[in-house]
Amino acid sequence: MRIAHITDIHLRRHIPGHPTLPVRRGRTAPELLAAALDDARRRGAQLIVITGDVVDVPGYLFDPERDAARDGLAWQRVRADYRLVRRMLDDCGIEWIAVPGNHDSYRVHAEELGSGPFIRDVGKLRIVSFWDRESTGNVPRRTLTERERFDSSLLDPGTRPQVHLQHFVITPRLDEGYPHTYAEGEELQQRTSDSGRVVLSLSGHYHPGAEPTTIGSTTFSVTPALVEHPHPYRIFDIALDGDRVDAVRHTQVDLAGDAPARRAVFLDRDGCINTLPTYRHGPEAMQLLPAAAPALRLLRDHGYALIVVTNQSCVGLGYAEPGTLDEVHDRMSELLADEGVTVDAIYSSPVAGEHAVSDRYNVGDAPKPSPAMIRRAAAELNLDLSKSHLIGDRSSDIAAAQAAGVRPILVRTGDGRAAEQAWGDAPACSVVDDLVAAAVEVVGG
Repeated sequence: MRIAHITDIHLRRHIPGHPTLPVRRGRTAPELLAAALDDARRRGAQLIVITGDVVDVPGYLFDPERDAARDGLAWQRVRADYRLVRRMLDDCGIEWIAVPGNHDSYRVHAEELGSGPFIRDVGKLRIVSFWDRESTGNVPRRTLTERERFDSSLLDPGTRPQVHLQHFVITPRLDEGYPHTYAEGEELQQRTSDSGRVVLSLSGHYHPGAEPTTIGSTTFSVTPALVEHPHPYRIFDIALDGDRVDAVRHTQVDLAGDAPARRAVFLDRDGCINTLPTYRHGPEAMQLLPAAAPALRLLRDHGYALIVVTNQSCVGLGYAEPGTLDEVHDRMSELLADEGVTVDAIYSSPVAGEHAVSDRYNVGDAPKPSPAMIRRAAAELNLDLSKSHLIGDRSSDIAAAQAAGVRPILVRTGDGRAAEQAWGDAPACSVVDDLVAAAVEVVGG
């Protein structure tokens, strides 16, 4: 039996914007999923399993205090992305099973991708799905009906070898930085291995993944995230002799080729793409500058990756929640999409240093004038800094560009005129009127 395991897709096509972590290439996820399904079909997979984070539902939509009526359009877009996944899976010609993860809407997932059966026989295997959830402190738990299904599956008198599917990690314990492993992970692993019934247990959630390990009669796999480079998934071959398992083997398929590094234009946000900061008034206050969309289209048409790098110490200073910042960025992306252009990624720094209200909100890349965001983007997105530019409206933008080794351009919008005046007769870089003029200089230079 050949099983293709795909996990952590974080798809956004109809939902505007990007996943919070820019290394997650959610806007290219439809193409990545299509490539994985096509590759699995060519390799003769008999079952596709997806273990969660199918769609990257914006976290702010789960806030219980939000106005549901206001969010009607947002939820329509979420549903449209699940329907896109459903069409792709139905069209691939292979039987499939998908369980949700912590970035999914369990309700919409159930309505669009189905909520069962949770126990399904495929070939000579019995596939058992678990829809576990995070508990206090984002710690995954197996409780209530999922616990009951687990208990009953281990006592199943049938002879079919079982494959267990869940989003969260059973083993190893991977809790550094975020609790990826179940609170009761050791107990789940011990009972699974000792049962003699479970041949394969598949998880996602931890994006780097972990090598499959066999404990007792069970192989446990934490498969890496499809949404992150090198865009992997895994093939599992279960060799059966009647009802007995001879062997479980795996192959990891990396979909990313050895593409050359891209040239990029890094863009400050406030005063460069949009007008004033909008954290005090939310996404409704987001307004693009007139030059923004035409300039970005010109740069995109000339093959530049478009990367926003923005200081947002308002989070560290306690003036805004991280979710508000995410929503503002999604609104910016929506407005740009209405003008026919998208950015490739958005990097933001919430860091406020010693003035931060809490260490919890003071974690991330150092803000400009540090080059940290630029360098991280280059590493995560395979960008060639020697062929790249930065456009900003403050001296801190220009200093960050120079420290990173990219060519800076100052625009006179936003705080640009004040920066130019402060330089006097010794400008630190080229100065132009607006983003269109900067884009013309980039493509002409």
